[in-house]
Amino acid sequence: MDKITSLQNGMIKDTQGLREARERRERGMTIIDGVREIKRAFEAGVVLDKVFYVKGQQSDLLKQLTAKKVEIIEVSDRILEKLAYGERHEGIIALAKTPVLTLKDLKLSKEPLVVVLESLQKPGNLGAVLRTCDGSGVEAVLVCDPKTDVYNPNVIRSSTGVIFRIPVVCEKNEEIFSFLRSRKIKICAASPAASKLYTQADFKGAWALVFGSEDQGLSDFWPLAADMTVKIPMKGLADSLNVSISAAIILYEAIRQRQN
Repeated sequence: MDKITSLQNGMIKDTQGLREARERRERGMTIIDGVREIKRAFEAGVVLDKVFYVKGQQSDLLKQLTAKKVEIIEVSDRILEKLAYGERHEGIIALAKTPVLTLKDLKLSKEPLVVVLESLQKPGNLGAVLRTCDGSGVEAVLVCDPKTDVYNPNVIRSSTGVIFRIPVVCEKNEEIFSFLRSRKIKICAASPAASKLYTQADFKGAWALVFGSEDQGLSDFWPLAADMTVKIPMKGLADSLNVSISAAIILYEAIRQRQN
């Protein structure tokens, strides 16, 4: 195919449409922006439909993709600037089929550590939590009542592509609760109203750590359903931390305990 230079090209217009959540849901597709992110998706077995690139950049990655028969299309720098996210681009973006996992697809160890996220709204925060989950060895992330598209390109970018390496399942509260109970996984909800500090908890064994949205925290469902609630001590005027920071603090305490 000849180099695409027109923003009116049909494939380019279709790709621009995927910047909208509705289009991504209806088409089951998303945009992956960035070399590291595309590599991680590719290595995780995500189906890449097309890759747009600017000539002279990312030749090693392009060779890998070409060897696997991925459709590679050269575009002008101006077009890639329109398709990419943020103020910079790395000369390449991919269109990918959105992974779809269910609770039945999860393969967990006997004593897993999993994370449940309820009603997260900001893509950047969701991506940051996923990076923490990857770094701390979380086996699965269960998302209930999401307020943002889990495979939003901004989530993918802020997660640095690890969203493709961690099993992520979206389901209702009740379904996730039933799944955890059926696997005998205990539930710990993070809540500023808890009486127990997170450092006083025993995280050894099979646990699900539950975190709520940035502004509202958890609904009543999870504190009532939980085997334990914990809090992070706050010494100033603020009554809570950003969800990604809270998740990192509690997850790494859990990892510290589980390694001893």
